[in-house]
Amino acid sequence: MVHMVHDEVQTLEDRDSVERTSGSTSSTDVPSWRIGDKWTYETQFDVARLIAQANVSATLNTLTGDTVYEVEDIFFITVNGVQTLAYKLKIEGDFSSGNNGATLDVPGFGLVSGRLDIEYTGEDIIRVRDHAVINSEFELDVDFVPYNIGLFRQNLADINFDTYYNPPKEKYDFPLRTGDQWYMPFMSGTSVSGSSDYFDPQEFDTNGAENNSWQVTKDGIPTEDGTNIKYEGCDNSYKINEWNASGVNSGFNWYCPAVRFNSWIRISNAAGFTIDWLLKDYEPVDSFGVDKRKNPGARNVEIEVDTQFIATLPDTMSKIYATYAVAPNGIPEVNKNLQLRYEMTGTLLNPITNSSGQIEESINVSNVTDDTIASDDYSSNGVIVWDPVQEIIGVATVVIDLSVVAIDLVAQEDSIIVTRTRSGETATLSKSIGYNALPGDTLTFSLPAQNRGVLASPSTEMEVVVPGSQAIRQAVPSIDAYSEQRILVDWIVPEGTTIGNQNLTFTVDPDELITDDANRSNNQAMVSVFIGRAPNASITIDSGNYTFEQVFIDARASFDSDGGDVECRFEIESRPGLVDIITTPDCFVNWNWSDDGDWELRTIVTDDELDSTVLINNVTILNRAPFVNLSHPTEVAVESTITIDASDSGDVDTISPSGQQVSISWPDLICQEGLTQPTCTFTPMEEGVMPIRAVATDDDGAETEVLSSIEVYNVAPTIGDIEVWIAGVNTPFDANGTWILREDQTVTLRAQGSDTLNDRDGLIIDWNLSDVLDNFTASTDGSASDFET
Repeated sequence: MVHMVHDEVQTLEDRDSVERTSGSTSSTDVPSWRIGDKWTYETQFDVARLIAQANVSATLNTLTGDTVYEVEDIFFITVNGVQTLAYKLKIEGDFSSGNNGATLDVPGFGLVSGRLDIEYTGEDIIRVRDHAVINSEFELDVDFVPYNIGLFRQNLADINFDTYYNPPKEKYDFPLRTGDQWYMPFMSGTSVSGSSDYFDPQEFDTNGAENNSWQVTKDGIPTEDGTNIKYEGCDNSYKINEWNASGVNSGFNWYCPAVRFNSWIRISNAAGFTIDWLLKDYEPVDSFGVDKRKNPGARNVEIEVDTQFIATLPDTMSKIYATYAVAPNGIPEVNKNLQLRYEMTGTLLNPITNSSGQIEESINVSNVTDDTIASDDYSSNGVIVWDPVQEIIGVATVVIDLSVVAIDLVAQEDSIIVTRTRSGETATLSKSIGYNALPGDTLTFSLPAQNRGVLASPSTEMEVVVPGSQAIRQAVPSIDAYSEQRILVDWIVPEGTTIGNQNLTFTVDPDELITDDANRSNNQAMVSVFIGRAPNASITIDSGNYTFEQVFIDARASFDSDGGDVECRFEIESRPGLVDIITTPDCFVNWNWSDDGDWELRTIVTDDELDSTVLINNVTILNRAPFVNLSHPTEVAVESTITIDASDSGDVDTISPSGQQVSISWPDLICQEGLTQPTCTFTPMEEGVMPIRAVATDDDGAETEVLSSIEVYNVAPTIGDIEVWIAGVNTPFDANGTWILREDQTVTLRAQGSDTLNDRDGLIIDWNLSDVLDNFTASTDGSASDFET
């Protein structure tokens, strides 16, 4: 349905709609800070992916706390040979998961619940003239408190991230207005240092060329997913989205002119964490009328800087005005030595305020350009007027345009904002990789009618032609100098739309009624949208694999039916709470698991247009049985104690704590240590080969049985001393060991033999008295032997 939104609603055609946004788009220029300015942000720190990618099992709540940004210093720094005025911004925050908000795999203890705490300290170096980031450094001190008991606190990581940008990264391109889009190639490198028992911090080092893009995609109250900030005075914020060279969104910030900084910041760091900062308090120094929750008040003393023209041609002279005054009555600061800095050309002037607290200087804006390729100007260069003694700064932007005319209506293609809604999720698209969609998507185009002239333009119309539709017209009111009006167009991509480009055209003043328009060649623009298809995802996975056995995961059969290459991202559940992430253009990976079970594998196949298809599979890994190694003597004397040792046993895929991986049982043996100990001490009572059987059971219930044997050998019998009994009395021998007997005296000879229990009943004791009585021998059965002679 198409709506002409002004005084009435008119139905023109199904599925498409057009409406005009209300009011002219305003702009905001670069702010100035003071030492001591302070912003407090409610902070949400999602570190789960950082922990997971570091191969640490974890389940985590989002960490919360407050972060304080404070301007600590204003100083000079040399950037690419240019003396540059900069702010030092100190950042400090403490975040916590709350008690029992984190569960980590602690070595020696397994999964333990407790509290995760992060201390965040950082320092950003910000260029004064345009708020570009020169350097950003921060440190994360990550602690885990098992069982929420501080005595057990463990340090998981203490990591420092130090990032440079060359040239400085322009996250803003002042003056800002909705729809502005800019690109910037730069070199960036992050050096990561510190220590952790869980991962090597240097794994996160990066260095190389980048080419990011930004666009102001919204203005108004900062809102994301139904959430608003607590600060009440930022209803006129500008949302700036950021994309990397691949078109991947790397975060956003809502810039709030009232607080001279951001009302909401989100960064997504490649190291694996996402942070949201939502403004709650703003405390500007040297100000009156401040309510830190909703009103910034006004500075007591301020330098206001203005330029002579809204825009100027390259290599022209332009006047710079500044007023140095005390609020609220505007009392002038007279005879103050100021400095004017136009750092783009190295221009430094030292004016003195007059009786009105004002200065006026002329500078050549030159043809030098800033480092951003922008949709709205040739270059935008900051000019600073400041009091070096009091460190009070004023700043404004000199806008350089290649054509400065009275009225120039432009259908500004580079300022189009395109959002796409798919399956209930809305995303802002980046022009850097081209706009694209799938059948069934809803595309919303915010089409700008700009006036690039220095005078207001008369009211007119915009004509829009949506793919496959008739021309639609919408009224456009008067547009102020260097401002714009916007038309919103919705297009639902029909099912079955042919693969290829679909074009939307829009024309400002289609009937050419505004005769003062200096350049009609830019009144029409076209935006091309590639209509493709989601990639076809296909995967094969080895089956029947055991733990620690390589599993070949093959998604190479995946392809993009609309042409181009695909990339695969494997999210592998490798153990409870731990997901390893592997991204590869080869679309295959070898992986092994250290524990058995069913593990989830998510495969995301993404094409050149960043369309993706997700496959979810379970990989079944089989358990490995435990191993048992026995050590013992090969032989032992019967009725002697022996120990069988199975300490060299274990389970390679156990998840149990050390020493509890397996239990050993000893069937058929009675062990002194008990039933399930790694050693078994016992006494064999019979001679011969004795079988030994040990059974190891792991934490999955799998068993391994090992058989061995020992040779139990015979022990020779023993016999005690011979006793001589006479008339029932044991007669001792004399000092020479001799019994003295009378001839024909009857005596009883007695001896006690001994043998093992098994041989005792068959014991025979032989007596041989041949040296006393000729050929006298005797034998008795049993261990006790008596006979008379």
